[in-house]
Amino acid sequence: MANKKILVIGDYETARFHPLKGVDERLVKILKDYEVTCTENYAHLTSEELKKYGLLINYADAWQTRGTRQSAGAILSYIAEGGSMLTFHSGIIMSSMPEMEFLQGGHFTGHPEACELTYSPTETEHQILEGIQPFTIFEEPYRINMAELAEPEILLTYFHDGQDFPAAWTLLYGMGKVVYLSVGHQAKSFDNEMYAKLILNSVAWCMPE
Repeated sequence: MANKKILVIGDYETARFHPLKGVDERLVKILKDYEVTCTENYAHLTSEELKKYGLLINYADAWQTRGTRQSAGAILSYIAEGGSMLTFHSGIIMSSMPEMEFLQGGHFTGHPEACELTYSPTETEHQILEGIQPFTIFEEPYRINMAELAEPEILLTYFHDGQDFPAAWTLLYGMGKVVYLSVGHQAKSFDNEMYAKLILNSVAWCMPE
């Protein structure tokens, strides 16, 4: 039987912009068929602890002050050995460490003011996009410099300021899988039905039966 345990790492009191509170409840609801543990305890990010989980969900907001080289090394080893990580929105800040930039497929450079954005699937035939149609959410238009050597496969884009920007992608790292979804600025973003389906598809791809 597949390991259906999921660890969600984020920040509550120490979050500056994107607290885990509210997001945690919605993820537990969306992922009701999985055993979900939500924590801000970065001590969980050790090689021994991560091996207990089939998936790490990364919603870190305070990584630049609370993340450590030891935590980064444990995550890298976990995924290289066959683990998976699904990162939402602010979790891309783990890429402030160069090795984590390659793991996540790019690094965050900033964003204009939040606004209504429409996210559209690309033409790639990927399992994660099954049944996914364009959807609109009030979000921050995250700008990401892609790490081309990581060979990310772009799944979603959004149109802003006259051009398309990458908004979701997947890549392989060692024996493991990585997915990044840039939606998630606020808890109610996770109430969007199409986005919830995208999350479920992503988790199913990361954690096959």
